[in-house]
Amino acid sequence: MTFKLSVELTPKWHLTILRELAKVIDGLCFDTIWVSDHYHNKNVFIALAFIASATQHTKIGPGVLSPYIHHPAYIAQSILTLTDLAKGRVVCGIGAGDFLSLMQLGFERYNPVSVVRDALLSIKGLLRGEFVNLSGTAFKLINAKLNFGDQNNIPVYVGAQGDNMLKMATRFADGILVNFSDEDMLRYAYNLIYHTSMNVGRNPSNIDIVAHTPVSISDDVLLAKKAALPYAAYILAGSNDTVLERLGVSAEKASKVRLALMRMDLQEAKSLVEDEVDNFTIYGTPKQVTEKLLTIQSLGYEHIVIGSPIGPNPQKAIALLNTEVLSILKNEED
Repeated sequence: MTFKLSVELTPKWHLTILRELAKVIDGLCFDTIWVSDHYHNKNVFIALAFIASATQHTKIGPGVLSPYIHHPAYIAQSILTLTDLAKGRVVCGIGAGDFLSLMQLGFERYNPVSVVRDALLSIKGLLRGEFVNLSGTAFKLINAKLNFGDQNNIPVYVGAQGDNMLKMATRFADGILVNFSDEDMLRYAYNLIYHTSMNVGRNPSNIDIVAHTPVSISDDVLLAKKAALPYAAYILAGSNDTVLERLGVSAEKASKVRLALMRMDLQEAKSLVEDEVDNFTIYGTPKQVTEKLLTIQSLGYEHIVIGSPIGPNPQKAIALLNTEVLSILKNEED
């Protein structure tokens, strides 16, 4: 399998800026442009439509959509509509969703593994043009069928951290976005996916096992770290107790970070994660970032998503990734 490097864009900028970034990425050697989905940023599918119009080669898709917020029928409908603009280049990512955003919108994150599994199977059925019936706790489908399209080749990924979500995704998903930056956690997740796939009779090489990690790259280490801090805060706040315990983060620290973010006090949240930022992000100079990504590659990951913020200057960071990081990763594989 050829090593792949992808990029996640956060639709917080003007859509014309997103389009220009996507155009640059499309001209380089990146595999996929993922666009994150949070209610407080711009709409993910409008952003993806802009990106589709500016790209010709790179795959594109949402990463990730929560079935608590987005009904699976509307996820499938939106994904199939997007294929009109980017035929053969569309992917889809779903997951339980960010703990804080769900809470702010009044959604209770109950039975996440079952909810995501039901959404995954429903979306895949709808994309194949099938009738789907399901009576779940978070949503229902009653003889639902899309009246256009019949796509059996759109890969659906699951964003996962916890053991049960990783196991479920290994059974049913086309790919898994493993949302860790810590080496030990990434190793643990990869081994769990590998052994689960063997136990359920799936060839692990048929699953796109992706390390999805926030990255901040710059010639200035302090600027890179500063850009990474808010992302570390949000990921820490959204991680479950088991993950936090494995990373050595106290329940008290997690509670303080969540409360700060709920108050929209980003400065306090960033100050609280100063000592935790290495657990939740990768940041530094091109050489430092390359070394960390090479370590991830050595764990077995053949696909890495460079998650937001990418860097304090995204345009420059993408150029650095292309010229000083991707070439080394690909050469290392050869």
